Amino acid sequence: MSSERGSVELVNVTKRYGDVVAVDSLNLEIKSGEFLSLLGPSGCGKTTTLRMLAGFEQPDAGFVRISGEYVQGVPPYKRDVNTVFQHYALFPHMNVAENVAYGLRQKGVAKEEIGSKVIEALDMVQMSKMANRKPRQLSGGQQQRVAVARALVNRPSILLLDEPLGALDRKLREEMQIELKLLQSRLGITFVFVTHDQEEAMSMSDRIAIMLDGHVEQLGDPETVYERPSSAFVAGFVGRNNFWQGIATANGATATDGTVFVATRPEENVPSGEAALAAVRPECINLTQDKPESSANAVSAKVAGVSHFGDVLQYVVTVGTRDLLVQVGRTNPSRFAVGDSVWCSWLAEDVYLFSARQASLVLAAPTHA
Repeated sequence: MSSERGSVELVNVTKRYGDVVAVDSLNLEIKSGEFLSLLGPSGCGKTTTLRMLAGFEQPDAGFVRISGEYVQGVPPYKRDVNTVFQHYALFPHMNVAENVAYGLRQKGVAKEEIGSKVIEALDMVQMSKMANRKPRQLSGGQQQRVAVARALVNRPSILLLDEPLGALDRKLREEMQIELKLLQSRLGITFVFVTHDQEEAMSMSDRIAIMLDGHVEQLGDPETVYERPSSAFVAGFVGRNNFWQGIATANGATATDGTVFVATRPEENVPSGEAALAAVRPECINLTQDKPESSANAVSAKVAGVSHFGDVLQYVVTVGTRDLLVQVGRTNPSRFAVGDSVWCSWLAEDVYLFSARQASLVLAAPTHA
């Protein structure tokens, strides 16, 4: 493991709260200067992992190293990390500059140095003109910028961000995603970002650690975890997917509703005859009026709903007793209305094939939810 400033290593880390195992033998390496997101549903262990990096919690087993140094028992204020929280945690009686300067004053930094560091930090987040305002005079996005400046003012090797954009509206959240990524790239500081929002993780991260039940289910760059999910859970959590239950065959699977799948790149090696899950992403399904030449990788359906999302048209089509989600580009010349009979088809290379071990996770909710 690298001892480079800003690197992180968690080895067999376990954290329990009574009988609940929040983090289970977690192994994770974070490279110096990268933007890594911990992504997963509520209760997966991502925030607990972040709190152990910050020093707010201690592992019950395993160890954590930051910049090559073991940090067991090291309190938060002695670690070369800072944390940005979802609800900003700004002092309401202090103005912006005083909030940013607070940590430096607590450390006894000289007054002249505090002034220059505060100006530099506020310049980073374009908040210099707001230095004398109180938090109540700022918008949510401006308050979040101040919180980031306060965390960066002493240039930590690692910035920990615990769902920092969760309280912002969608438009502002998207703007802040761009700002945070540009800031991280410019500073070269390691960012560890906790979120349950896959779009946030996909848009900002160099790598994403997708967590489930206290462990990392898959670690990779955004393109890899989207295009090559290692499990049915990842395929369903990152992006959207249509899933079918069935039985594996020599070259794919046959679903319980009779749909025949041919798969050229199964994600898991499922022996023929065993329970399996087949999946196809909405954007990989082709809609036509004419029946495809092959009976495999195709089903007949009826359009149940149409939604417009800017450059994408989203169809909900009914196949027997279930619905499928289909997405096509607005430039596609074909248009269908509710009630139209259509054929859905897809390529063999667009079929994901998994074992059925996580069927209860991915089939618990409608595929188009």
